[in-house]
Amino acid sequence: MAATGTIHIRSIGAADAAAYRALRLDNLRDFQFAHGPAYEDALAQPEAWHADRLARPDYTWFGAFDGALLVGVICLCAKKGSRLHHSALLSSLMVALSHQRGGVGRLLTAHLIDHARSLGHVRRLTLKLIDGNAPARRLYDAFGFEPFGLEPDAIHHEGGYRALHHLHLSLV
Repeated sequence: MAATGTIHIRSIGAADAAAYRALRLDNLRDFQFAHGPAYEDALAQPEAWHADRLARPDYTWFGAFDGALLVGVICLCAKKGSRLHHSALLSSLMVALSHQRGGVGRLLTAHLIDHARSLGHVRRLTLKLIDGNAPARRLYDAFGFEPFGLEPDAIHHEGGYRALHHLHLSLV
């Protein structure tokens, strides 16, 4: 568990599903430009769907807590198969509106990178970022993520299409 001030980071799982679902729904509603799933689609997903997502063996979830309140999450998605085992995906970074610009995203990202390095076999982290999400791009740039591709028209949002930027970070 990492801690800074009143924010502490720990692994989360199915037992945290209610808090995770609430944070996810708030994020999908408040920051629609930053996420692939639509708020309306996620609203239809029950708590059990979220518990199953947090319990997937190929996902490692971390939560940032302000006291007992879940204020941020991030996920490390392992790639399956011996030929892909060296690469993992940073996914689902979300920070509560109440804790935006407070360093929570930076703490979660640093924790995930440290965890990925500690595994020993992960050589590269990748992520996808929706075009126009400047705060997230600044965060990932600060950690040294570099672009390696662009997927045009990947997300339909507010009557238009947005590209997905593909970024990577070497851990070696």
